[in-house]
Amino acid sequence: MGRKSIVGRLPVVYDPARRGFAVENSAEFVKTQICQKLDELAHGKPLRLTVTFEPERKGRSINQNRMMWALLTIMADAYNAGRAGGIQPEDCYIEMLEEYGLEYDFLELPVAAVPILRNAYRLVHIVELLDNDRCTVKASMGSSSFSTAQMTAFIDGIFDRLAEIGVNDPNVTAYWQEWQEVPK
Repeated sequence: MGRKSIVGRLPVVYDPARRGFAVENSAEFVKTQICQKLDELAHGKPLRLTVTFEPERKGRSINQNRMMWALLTIMADAYNAGRAGGIQPEDCYIEMLEEYGLEYDFLELPVAAVPILRNAYRLVHIVELLDNDRCTVKASMGSSSFSTAQMTAFIDGIFDRLAEIGVNDPNVTAYWQEWQEVPK
């Protein structure tokens, strides 16, 4: 087992009144899986572990992700004014992310390693080809690393951009009404 190997993540609730931790009912399955992994690692002997506690971070929801891509598709269609080809929803995604201050990691690596890097990062763009089959890339996790609050602000920004460019699409109106009903 490596130095930073994580066996699993078990959601718990800390109760300050009794100064104790309780495994959430919904996490019992995860607890069973973690115990099975620990049994395999222990080989029948006591196993020393380090437990780390960190506050739960709610990531973006599947519904937020669907809403984002539906709106970005409408945005691309508006930019293309009904013509085939041209701007893709992914182009609008990158434009909006950059407007919202998305941070990139700039990395130098062999050109042959770019496909491997794409498995670790959502967005990978080659910035410059260098000597010796190397390149500089800018890479980012994109919105997949956003919390629900960050994703809410991002989607609000997409609605704002659609209004700015004059999109008058009944689907956008329906999405806006649906979006206003979602608890934030």
